[in-house]
Amino acid sequence: MESITKDQIKAIHTLKSRIKLSDDHYEALLSKYEVASSKELTKQKASFLIVELLEMNRKQKIKNARSESSKCTKSQLDWIADLWVKLSGGKDFESLRWFIKKTTGTLFLYPEKMSHKEATKVINALRSWEAKAKSEDKKALASE
Repeated sequence: MESITKDQIKAIHTLKSRIKLSDDHYEALLSKYEVASSKELTKQKASFLIVELLEMNRKQKIKNARSESSKCTKSQLDWIADLWVKLSGGKDFESLRWFIKKTTGTLFLYPEKMSHKEATKVINALRSWEAKAKSEDKKALASE
């Protein structure tokens, strides 16, 4: 059996770093090939491991792309900020964070970490608040 090549070792460690594979996970992966170190792999087993790591890398890229596309947009953040300033009566950023927590169920340190769906919930809650405020203003004007 042929020993692993230097290029294969380099590829394995490059992929391990790219995937940000923990040492424990990496050791578990190596144990599937019945070795404790990549240097103990045969050329064929190293090829299999590289294919497995490439597949993990591909799946991670897809997952990252999905999570990026599901993040809230700058436009949504602008809507939230504009509506908050308009409706909150001068309340601060901390109050906005707690409003977002009440609406989404999650306390975000930074609102830009919200998902697109959560940002939509916050915008809808602010729009409801805006509609209610307009309705109350109309009632107040009508009663004068």
